[in-house]
Amino acid sequence: MFKRPEAPIHDPASITATAKAIPRVTRGVLASARRTRLGIWLPITVLSVVVGMTASVLGAQSLANTEAKDARDSFHYSSAEIASSLKLSISHEEDLVVSTSAHVVTAPGARTPREFDRWIEAEQALRRFPELQNIGLTLLVPAAQLPAFQARMARDPIRPFGAHGPSAWEAGVVPDEKRPYYCLAAAGVARSAQAYMPVGLNYCALAPTMTADRDAGLANYAPITVADKTTLGVATPVYTTGPAPATVAERRRAFVGWIGELLVPNVVLDRALEGHPNIAIKFTFRSLTSHVTFVHGSVPRNALTDTVSVHKGWVLQTFTPNISSVLFTRPNALVRLIGGLLLTLLASSLILLLATGRRRALTMVAAKTAELEYQATHDPLTDLPNRALVMDRAAQLIARHARNPELTAALFIDIDGFKDINDTMGHAAGDGLLRTVAERLEATVRDQDTVGRMSGDEFVVLFEHNPAEPIEALADRINTVLREPIVVTPGADPVQVTASIGIACGSYATADDLLRDADFALYQAKAAGKDRHAVFSASAETTAV
Repeated sequence: MFKRPEAPIHDPASITATAKAIPRVTRGVLASARRTRLGIWLPITVLSVVVGMTASVLGAQSLANTEAKDARDSFHYSSAEIASSLKLSISHEEDLVVSTSAHVVTAPGARTPREFDRWIEAEQALRRFPELQNIGLTLLVPAAQLPAFQARMARDPIRPFGAHGPSAWEAGVVPDEKRPYYCLAAAGVARSAQAYMPVGLNYCALAPTMTADRDAGLANYAPITVADKTTLGVATPVYTTGPAPATVAERRRAFVGWIGELLVPNVVLDRALEGHPNIAIKFTFRSLTSHVTFVHGSVPRNALTDTVSVHKGWVLQTFTPNISSVLFTRPNALVRLIGGLLLTLLASSLILLLATGRRRALTMVAAKTAELEYQATHDPLTDLPNRALVMDRAAQLIARHARNPELTAALFIDIDGFKDINDTMGHAAGDGLLRTVAERLEATVRDQDTVGRMSGDEFVVLFEHNPAEPIEALADRINTVLREPIVVTPGADPVQVTASIGIACGSYATADDLLRDADFALYQAKAAGKDRHAVFSASAETTAV
């Protein structure tokens, strides 16, 4: 948890006091050094170099180990997230099959091409499922009933591109071979000509295990190549009883046909991999009669891998380039190493400066460095972190809670009517008001939270949200505190101000995104009448645009 530096670093007076104390602490050492020769300090300098370099290497390696572990944890989390997305897609496909099966069993005439097309159009199946290329009803036709089936299909042919599209009828069976029974399409809809399957295609020849799947009550998965594109054929048995009956004999008596689907898995895989770069996957289905695997992305050599059971026989394997904890493969660790080595050299140089009696230079450098750092990161009026430091701390807050984004929260605060105070009472009064607001904000939040001034009368509070407490509770406390009267000019009547507050929380990639949404919520609060708070809503942003 990030904590702001203690007062001796923030307070310029404390910095000056610290600078003045350095000579007092080191006076005895410096006096002794003046009585010795430089040669006595050389071993001390060499020792400091050795210790500093060792500490730099160990610290950099520790950072490399931590970053590698975090990267591995992030990979496993991404694998689980991808698996969850795929499971949801499979469940949606199963819902479509279940609803279509129920329609085929219960609706009069549902097994005819025209009524089946109307059902699929009413369900908007091709729009809702972009991976779906073809869906139809396949019947088991004994050889003795084949002429009657073909005559019926000639009278009421399949219209593969919708109820109002052209009909498709081709006499004969593909492949042309005598069999005791055939698995033939009785109705169906295709997304495009490339996804159209010949009307007379005997699916039992294409997938010989379909009848075994009927007896087992299982869906059949098989890879199918259409126009040089590998797709997934799915045949799910339909029974008059709904769920598969308990015995093989009962399944055969209750069997109606198969709901067949032609899917493009890469559409689903692309959607599941959004936001997960550098991850390749193998998506595999195994059952008693089916075994198919789809590969998405290039599997690197010596890859880090994870295996997740997804849903009813589907297994996901994820791959990412091997994550090494070797120091020289981690950029941040290298930066720390170089920084440590430079700091060691700087410290050794300072020791030599002390050895030659230049203690005043050390004191001035330390004090000036602290002062400049403070001035560069803090607002001169309110002594709060400025925009640059707020953005840095927001980025740290997001990084710390990458795996628990609900803990990340920001409040964007704007003083209502501040311009009127500046115009009527003067800028000195406005500055006094801003200092009082800053003091009250710091007194209201916790020590580990950050209060910063962005510009003018805009303030930001970064905090780690406690899920057990409503996120609006802090905004309510701030509004209550700020409503208390403020004396901005000695002898003048106190003024009362209110604030509009925008709240953003949750998963964000960057500090800019977090504060942008908090700022948008602030303007929602302003538009709603001020003196209130609003929580960012993505739907509200879309409406505003």
